[in-house]
Amino acid sequence: MKQAPKIIFGLALVAAGILWILSIVGVLDCEFSTKGWWTLFIIVPCLFALFTDKNKVGPCVGICMGVLLLLAAREVITWDMMWQIGLALVVIGFGIQLLFFKHCNHNGVYKENVISRDGKDIRHIETSFGKQVLSFAGQKFEGADVESSFGSLVLDLRDAIFEGDPFINLEASFGSVTLIVSEGLAVKVAVSSAFGGVTDNRRTKVESGTPCLSVIGTVSFGGAEIKN
Repeated sequence: MKQAPKIIFGLALVAAGILWILSIVGVLDCEFSTKGWWTLFIIVPCLFALFTDKNKVGPCVGICMGVLLLLAAREVITWDMMWQIGLALVVIGFGIQLLFFKHCNHNGVYKENVISRDGKDIRHIETSFGKQVLSFAGQKFEGADVESSFGSLVLDLRDAIFEGDPFINLEASFGSVTLIVSEGLAVKVAVSSAFGGVTDNRRTKVESGTPCLSVIGTVSFGGAEIKN
């Protein structure tokens, strides 16, 4: 399964190359165009996530949205049609979550478990569709892998008990993630973004010290905020 993204990407490149050659020799009547190339920044990450993430609905909706944007950019469909179909896909995705995910409630989908990695207890948090507010007051916090899509997630770390240098690895798309930290806590941010970004709204911005919270990962079509 780990080789699946590599295989899919390789097959896509081979297919694209063959189609390009057939177009050059005149077998296919099509013209190479770079219109909508930017949609690959949506489609490719979602395609990888489809084979690597436990939550399949978010990546599937992301792929469909990317394809719709590509079709609209190439004027195959109108932009008005694209937004209407996109909204319908989000509704369908939400319905699938309700039907097939037992952890789904009126606040959306939420799953959390703790895994042992490199001698640390790492929290794995998955949320989608809805709003979740999680507080770690009085709890040991060494790190967390956070996957959030199509919703809002708030992580309150103000009274957490940090062990070593904790981290938060974000994979957020089509939504928002808010990190609430104590004043004086050192925070380093190294998050890549596509059509989104991270805003640091801390009153006192400290970037070095012990402990130091590292915020890494990817934010796309959404935003993350750090505040006190």
